[in-house]
Amino acid sequence: MRKTKPTNAELRRFIIDHFNDGELETFCFAYFPEVKREFTRGMPFSQKAEMLIGYCQRRELDAHLLTSLAQERPQSFQAQFTAQIKAAPVIQSRPRNPRQVFISYAHEDEEAAKRLAGDLEAEGYPVWLAADSIRPGEKWAAAISRGLEESGIFALLLTPRAVKSRWVRSETNVAIELEHEDAMRVFMLQVEPCKLPALWRVYQRIPFRRGYEAGLAGLLSAVLDERPRRSPRPVRSTPQNSFIHEKTGLEFVRIPAGEFLYGDSKEKIELPEFWMGKTPVTNAVYKRFLDANPQQDAPYDWNNRQYPNGKAEHPVVNVSWHDAQAFCEWAGLRLPTEREWEKAARGTDGRKYPWGEQEPTPELCNFGKNVGATTPVGRYSPAGDSPYGCVDMSGNVWEWTESLYKKGENWRVLRGGSWYSGKNRLPAAVRRRYHPDLRYLSGGLRVAVSPFISGL
Repeated sequence: MRKTKPTNAELRRFIIDHFNDGELETFCFAYFPEVKREFTRGMPFSQKAEMLIGYCQRRELDAHLLTSLAQERPQSFQAQFTAQIKAAPVIQSRPRNPRQVFISYAHEDEEAAKRLAGDLEAEGYPVWLAADSIRPGEKWAAAISRGLEESGIFALLLTPRAVKSRWVRSETNVAIELEHEDAMRVFMLQVEPCKLPALWRVYQRIPFRRGYEAGLAGLLSAVLDERPRRSPRPVRSTPQNSFIHEKTGLEFVRIPAGEFLYGDSKEKIELPEFWMGKTPVTNAVYKRFLDANPQQDAPYDWNNRQYPNGKAEHPVVNVSWHDAQAFCEWAGLRLPTEREWEKAARGTDGRKYPWGEQEPTPELCNFGKNVGATTPVGRYSPAGDSPYGCVDMSGNVWEWTESLYKKGENWRVLRGGSWYSGKNRLPAAVRRRYHPDLRYLSGGLRVAVSPFISGL
């Protein structure tokens, strides 16, 4: 009775003798779909068999291949390779482990997925990762289903390739259903920019584009939050309150629909829901726009289209209203109206400043030349934040709005005061007019967007 492992030549001969071309493709689709994706039109049948065997050897999936062949052709396999392969055990799902992480990824992103899996396991989290977690003789679809049933955390590596992958889309949509049932927590990991399916856009994304270590820390921080919660999604009872805009990297905060007290007279104004940039547009973000639009003039304090040294996170200045509109057109965003700007700055209770009624101090905002220039966005957070968490809405830079200062003229409204302004310019209701063609050494912009427009 033969006891040795079949050679590659014997496996190739077995596959050729007991499968036809269509049956081999079906076999690979069921057990090894990554191999099936590599098959090309007109590829010889024998080459497909060699590709399958080579793939399994490189991945150390020899036992999986043998068990799968024995399962699909039991009599022929037993006759040729007697007593070599044990019967595949009955595969049953284990109870759901709330700490087990199911990593969903496109096969082209396997290296990144394996790195993430290793780091999560080092932190004590069990990981389900295809094809490492598929058991010998288990079909791919059944294994994916089992992995989703056993895991309590779903981590999706967002890349253009993942968005195109039929497997990734199916896994993610199932995970979202499980999340709605409070059986799973869903985390979107923004590895590369990509346009997302509508159902995925409502989930806040953990950025990995600015560095893997920072992204991993963000994921671990989110995963370690064991409080019962749902991931944000568009239902009125638990609305999403922030998201990251993919093209610019800007964070937006939700400003709910409803009344607020507008202007010095505190007139009651009703506004629909909208989203406001948490920060002014920074030099680093504006440079993305300039790099993508070489015909666009740079601010005059830039040198060779490069912002001043050390000021990547400072708000961009010396931009005209038309410059701001061009940025918005490129980004798929818009300038806020001055009513929207004021609501985001002062909330609904008619407070004088974003932080309340207290007069401005150097600890709350950048004004009155107390620093002598702009400061990095968020430097005065959270003490100087608005009720919705917007930063620098008093001081640092004046911010363009969409609104005309007065009907019948072309001047536009600026809001917020700047690093140069006296404290009389800092109340949230203060308006300033400026010509849209002119650039201003203390003038920048903050952007807005309507709820979940296409392409976010």
